[in-house]
Amino acid sequence: MSALVYGLNDCDERVRWEAADEIGDQLRKNPCCCSVEIVTALTAALADCDRGVRRQAEEGLRACGYKIVDGCCGDKGCGNAGCGATGCGATPAPAPAPEAAPAPAPAPPTEPKAYLPSRSTNPTTKKTSKLGNLFGLRS
Repeated sequence: MSALVYGLNDCDERVRWEAADEIGDQLRKNPCCCSVEIVTALTAALADCDRGVRRQAEEGLRACGYKIVDGCCGDKGCGNAGCGATGCGATPAPAPAPEAAPAPAPAPPTEPKAYLPSRSTNPTTKKTSKLGNLFGLRS
């Protein structure tokens, strides 16, 4: 069943349809397989873009004993703001303003370094080698 639930997330609608169909077949054969994970996966499949996948998910949920409702408002009809004459009845609350990000801390000051030629870290200066150093006479 785990592989079939994984198949519900495939990019190909034929694979998703086949997975939902097989889940429904297994649930009709073994109603004890209606776990929370299976019901959650089938409920998520109700929002699939393919009608066949949605239909197979509905059949699987029915096999688990769930009632599938259309979501339409009935006789009152649906408006732009929702069901009923007044819709939702309230305007949505404005989103809270995001908190201002704190300014980054300034970089610590660097200490000045004294110039000492003997401790120079400049790798471009090289000591000149003499002929005596070549033969190992001087160290």
